Amino acid sequence: MSNLCEKTLKSCIAADCTNPLFAGVDSEALIANYSDIASYTYDYNATTNPTGNPSIITGITMVEDTVDDVSTPRCFYCVQQLGNQPFNGSQTEFSEGTYGNRVNHTIQLAVVDNGPAITENIIDNLLNGKFVVILKNDYVHDNGDNKYQVFGSHKGLKCTGLTRELYGDNESAYIVTLQELNAPKSGMFFYVTDESTTDAAYDTLKCSCCNA
Repeated sequence: MSNLCEKTLKSCIAADCTNPLFAGVDSEALIANYSDIASYTYDYNATTNPTGNPSIITGITMVEDTVDDVSTPRCFYCVQQLGNQPFNGSQTEFSEGTYGNRVNHTIQLAVVDNGPAITENIIDNLLNGKFVVILKNDYVHDNGDNKYQVFGSHKGLKCTGLTRELYGDNESAYIVTLQELNAPKSGMFFYVTDESTTDAAYDTLKCSCCNA
């Protein structure tokens, strides 16, 4: 009897010699509270893509707050990193399951500040919240469909580690590890029609403090 959920390859595994893969992400990313996201839309087009591509998120709808009859959507906060290797320590790795294999997504970030506002508004909430992060890849296809990679959209990223060394090599920054464990997809991407349209859509997700 065949395994009804067994996966099969859908494409050749070929090297792109004209645009070879390389490592790295942008020093700025976006992070949102998992509960602030109302819904996602995916790349399902009955005419051009009947089977769909559930790895492509084409829209992110935020929860809205209403104050004095004015609706304001919640937003993604900017995460700015210093140094030559932003978000160093982030990775995706295999996770073997009983009824199917999954992946663990890890995002590691540095909070390069300290004080009462930092611990109250950021650190204590990272410790006990659930989040979605969008990283901007340095390696980008010609059409830009892999530029913005989304982590935590299925189960949310949760804190699994935090350190702050008073005399360490990281200038006493908080090093925070967020993980989405046993996620069903190896990669999720935010992409709307083309690269420039996606850039504009990405910018609309940002909180006003991103431009402060």
